[in-house]
Amino acid sequence: MKGYWKVVALGVGCLLLSSAYFTSVALSYVGEVIIMNSARESIESGQVEVCGQRFELGDIGQGKTKVVQYKVKSDSHFEIIVEFVSGRKMSKKLGYVTSGRDFKHVLTVTDDGASIELQ
Repeated sequence: MKGYWKVVALGVGCLLLSSAYFTSVALSYVGEVIIMNSARESIESGQVEVCGQRFELGDIGQGKTKVVQYKVKSDSHFEIIVEFVSGRKMSKKLGYVTSGRDFKHVLTVTDDGASIELQ
């Protein structure tokens, strides 16, 4: 009889774990940010951070874009850091995402800084 209860407890535990996993997957939200280089020079390198996730941007030419997809895990803002080919650096915190929905933003880098727009 003791073996029976161990099997039942193991089965219930597995059921609870799998239920928690599938609930988290079903309720996960995604975000997308399009980084647009509207500056007069190319971006040599950079990174964007959102919801605790960091993405390397690499080279983004003048007038070009790069798309980054992330998981909306929590409330967060965007932090962008770029270095232009001239060696000039720019960093800015902007925008906001909140858990519980999908997001799509356009983050525009200019000579004077950066701005963000919700699509």
